[in-house]
Amino acid sequence: MLCPQCHKQAPGGSICDSCGHPVPERESFGGQGAHYLLVFAALSLLLFVMLVVIASQGIGIVGALRRITEDTWLVIYAMIILAPLALGFYYWALLREEEVSVTDDSIVRHSYWGDQTLYWKDVVAFERHPILFSETQLGRIAGLSRVLRGRKIIAKLPTVCYELRTLSQGVEAAQPLCLEPGAIDDLPWLIDIITERIGPPIDV
Repeated sequence: MLCPQCHKQAPGGSICDSCGHPVPERESFGGQGAHYLLVFAALSLLLFVMLVVIASQGIGIVGALRRITEDTWLVIYAMIILAPLALGFYYWALLREEEVSVTDDSIVRHSYWGDQTLYWKDVVAFERHPILFSETQLGRIAGLSRVLRGRKIIAKLPTVCYELRTLSQGVEAAQPLCLEPGAIDDLPWLIDIITERIGPPIDV
């Protein structure tokens, strides 16, 4: 494992020789469902503010709210404003079970798309390759993982996919464990931990 404080290699559950901080036996990484919900909620709020500002021209905020609630188009307004929020809840539900756990022995992924367990001793390849957001399991929506991230409006995260490969029965290639952009929180730290176990990824 890696010490979360100084990023030095140390056995899980031990005390780091470099900084003296405890090294966790297990590191867990959740999905980004809450992040997408936040982004879409912010978009819904922005649409509501824009509607109120436009409607308040000449009559003020109170008058604008009265005009909106009494307007025959109220249902249409509500649908437009709440549509992003509904999308946010959809992607939150899709990713709420997403979790990747890493120990000194294995890496385990629980996901909407299925569960996988790989033991480090069985991993034969760690690959990295470019990928379009539209090619990910989440689709183009994964691009929103760059928005409002890490106290930045736009975060420059690489659009690359990481795959861990093993052999099935020693002959045929098993289904790889795929780590895509936009699905897992703190992916750079997860990749650092994997690299500590099996070496850096190979570009393909």
